[in-house]
Amino acid sequence: LIFLLMLRCGLRVSEVSRLRWEDLDLAEGTVRVNNGKGQVDRLLYLSPDVTETLRAWSARRPAADWLFPSSGPPAPTIATRTIYRIMLRYLAEAGVSAHYSPHSLRHTFATQLLNAGVTLEVLKESGATLVPTLTVTDVWSNLPGRTPDQVERQAVLSRLHRRAAERAIAM
Repeated sequence: LIFLLMLRCGLRVSEVSRLRWEDLDLAEGTVRVNNGKGQVDRLLYLSPDVTETLRAWSARRPAADWLFPSSGPPAPTIATRTIYRIMLRYLAEAGVSAHYSPHSLRHTFATQLLNAGVTLEVLKESGATLVPTLTVTDVWSNLPGRTPDQVERQAVLSRLHRRAAERAIAM
């Protein structure tokens, strides 16, 4: 569920680890992120599969304020480092040798939105600070049949993939 929320909502590791049940509105299909990066609050939509998984999780969970409580003191919530270790374990069990981190799910979220035709302006406003400011006027003006959004979307995808490859090589 942790990784599903990160993938479908674009949540950061720190954001998903601090979610409270009161932040969710399953009837409306939304999750409120309070004090995200830069002390920004935002409201995100839950996909139907996330909503159903959350309903199932709430029926089986122990009573707690936090969506992912800690197994003990000192912290009340699951540690971000624990989330990272869980992901590494899942990757190993799946036989995936490439380096991925929980943050990779955030990049995948942004890539999926861009591929679905979401404009960069909408993506930026959603709080997904993965998208850098791009200047593509000179590029798209010389490409027949391509809109500025198409060229800009491709540029972002290329940057995301290049950064992921650079990180994999550096590791």
